[in-house]
Amino acid sequence: AMTTPGARWLAVGNSTRPEGYFYDITHGKLVARRPEDIGRGMWNAFVVPSWESPFVTKEWLDEMAASLGVDSDDYRVRVAGLPPRVTGDSFFVREIVEQAMTRKLEMFERWPLILGCDVGRGDRSVMLPRRGRIVLPKVEIIQGMRTTDFARTIAAEIRFYRDEYGLTAQVVLEELGMGVGVVEALQDMGYADQVWGVNTGGSSTDPKLFLNLRCEMYGLCKEWMEDVVELPNLPELTDDLLKIRKKPTANGQLKLESKDEMRRRGEKSPDVGDALALTFAVPFDLLPERKDRYQDQYGQHELVGSWMSN
Repeated sequence: AMTTPGARWLAVGNSTRPEGYFYDITHGKLVARRPEDIGRGMWNAFVVPSWESPFVTKEWLDEMAASLGVDSDDYRVRVAGLPPRVTGDSFFVREIVEQAMTRKLEMFERWPLILGCDVGRGDRSVMLPRRGRIVLPKVEIIQGMRTTDFARTIAAEIRFYRDEYGLTAQVVLEELGMGVGVVEALQDMGYADQVWGVNTGGSSTDPKLFLNLRCEMYGLCKEWMEDVVELPNLPELTDDLLKIRKKPTANGQLKLESKDEMRRRGEKSPDVGDALALTFAVPFDLLPERKDRYQDQYGQHELVGSWMSN
């Protein structure tokens, strides 16, 4: 049926839970949020709340508001035609992620280019570029690439931004397992001053707040996202951010579910989310006091200037 020119699907229903395919095409990761998304096969979504129907009385609406409460999930589902809010132990807030995917912000030249690279272990390898408050749409998700080939791909990306835009990319990778080979290969290619290998399982620069560096970079990513930022409308990024769960601790320290724990509940590694979080692992564009703590703790080569302090 869909081979006919101009053919369309019409999906009609009520989102009673914030997950599943119907949710994804009406409120979630497959919704067209920008004009170009329609050409990518994403869905136009419309919500018809009860108060727009000629068959619903004002008395019934008042009764529902009084009995359910207009801020309750029951009211959202039964009256407003909206899905329930995400609750529980999800680390990122769905509404904040989705709002960031609808924005277009102005780029400032002083914002440094940071390329977060997650090295796949037999699965996806990811390159994600961020400048200040904007994640650029040129996110590369590559399946099953060898480490040497991925290092050459990163080098080509460094040259692309240098030749096309005159930008010096700062590349951040996890220097564990297969990532070690990628870091060393890039250093051998002459990019030692632009490549930063980090141990995400190591200590954070603020142990009172974060269990380890992985928790710190995700914590900083969430804090960044709660400001006015721009993300590309990328289903893989939505999936990865929203699958991450926080865990309770007795001392208020941020602790996140490990990748092994995620796999045990059937979730794949959040490779695209990790690539974004890695852009916060080294404080290129963060406040000076964190730069000082990072320099004291890790002592790597000199950091570039801060756009937040300018």
